[in-house]
Amino acid sequence: MQHRRTRRRHLLGAGVTAVAGAVLLSACGHGSAEDAQPTATANSRIRCAERGQLPASGSTAQQNAMTHWMQEYQRACPGVQIRYVPVGSGAGVAQFLRGATVLGGTDSPLKPDEIEDSREVCPGGRAIDLPMVGGPIALGYNVSGVENLVLDAPTLAKIFDSEITRWNAPAIQRLNPGLQLPPTHIIALHRSDGSGTTQNFNAYLSGAAPAEWPYPKEKTWQALPR
Repeated sequence: MQHRRTRRRHLLGAGVTAVAGAVLLSACGHGSAEDAQPTATANSRIRCAERGQLPASGSTAQQNAMTHWMQEYQRACPGVQIRYVPVGSGAGVAQFLRGATVLGGTDSPLKPDEIEDSREVCPGGRAIDLPMVGGPIALGYNVSGVENLVLDAPTLAKIFDSEITRWNAPAIQRLNPGLQLPPTHIIALHRSDGSGTTQNFNAYLSGAAPAEWPYPKEKTWQALPR
């Protein structure tokens, strides 16, 4: 989605990062990897199941790490097949909670009600959140002739909430004295699917600029175009 004015192709950006932690949801007793007591391989510390298939899906942010880990495990344990589909955190949690996968990648721990829902696919147990990866969230911008643009959290919140719509707005100009900012419209872009990155960005704005960003910390985008 994008804000209402789309005539100029200048994308929102910011000099701000937020740390995002990727979490792996592991189902209990719900897979087909076989071997009650896995054995370590001779050339690694990986403990291998003899055979099996593990379907997984979720966060795109942890896709590269998952791909590396899967390759390493399957190189050491050729009898096991692991497949991770990067469909986004929201879809990964949804697939996990309906029993379509045995591993789900997301950027935030499950909520209490989701933990309760997980008992339906984990008979006798529940989902377990395993911290796996840490990484930054960065916002990029594209304004011709402008480098090292500074945007603080309240200004970002107003941009994404359509209260600031031009690059030469006074709030932006005050943060960037000396820069010649154009009067072009800002097009703020965000993901349309359920995303842990979106949730972490919502959380950042909610914590750093609560007066300007009154929206909940959800995986779906909260602000609406005006």
